[in-house]
Amino acid sequence: MERIKKALEKAQQQRHQTEKSEPSSPDEYTTGKVRKNTQQIEYSKTRNIEVSEEQLKNNRVVAGLDDDPRSDLYKMLRTKVLQKMQSNNWNVLAVTSPKRGAGKSLTAINLAISIAMDANYSVLLVDLDLRKPSIHEYFGMPAEPGLNDYLAGEKTIAELLVHPGREKMVILPAGRPIKRSSDLLSTPKMLELADELKQRYPDRIIVVDLPPLLQTDDAMIYMPNIDACVLVVEEGGNSEDEVKKSIEMIDKDKYIGCILNKSAEVNSASEMY
Repeated sequence: MERIKKALEKAQQQRHQTEKSEPSSPDEYTTGKVRKNTQQIEYSKTRNIEVSEEQLKNNRVVAGLDDDPRSDLYKMLRTKVLQKMQSNNWNVLAVTSPKRGAGKSLTAINLAISIAMDANYSVLLVDLDLRKPSIHEYFGMPAEPGLNDYLAGEKTIAELLVHPGREKMVILPAGRPIKRSSDLLSTPKMLELADELKQRYPDRIIVVDLPPLLQTDDAMIYMPNIDACVLVVEEGGNSEDEVKKSIEMIDKDKYIGCILNKSAEVNSASEMY
């Protein structure tokens, strides 16, 4: 917690500066505005992990598994989302929920994998649920290092990115859980990173796993940095009032749909969107 405290103090000092200081060393993923197309993206500077299909299936990461019918549901969801984003020239998609337990993180993972299977896009999956990060668990990754280490000034983004063995997809994990997450999400360093991730690759979709809307202010703090947002709702787990309140908290121009998760009627694709 001491290094997080130091990072926050440093961020407060930066707010009073009128000019941004130049980085001390070049970082391929955090400086400049170099644009590359999907085919040119390489993973030479990322950590590589191997995840078996059996492990993914056990963790319900089913997008891309040919023998699992749920993969087709995510393809349908992908198509609906990409059509909306293409028509508006958007590339940053947030996934959130009213409360915990709706399955937003798993939905974000499966949707990211499905989008990466599209020949026209690469995907960066970002875990911004800093209080209770979970994306690393689905891929069998260690809890740290992650984004929290970058915000504390201890790691570069290039040192944190992970290639999970899925073509055209990288993950930016959150790292160790922290409680003062909303303070970090509003720092100049985080805002600069959000802009950098959005601008670097014109054909990369950034899927952001945000915290629940009704339990912290984290999602609302980061919402100005996203282009579109989908709401994951748990059938039988979220009340009508919770869903209405959550939708009202999302900018109407950014809200593109509600995903009904954990439905008893698993045979129909319509529950996915």
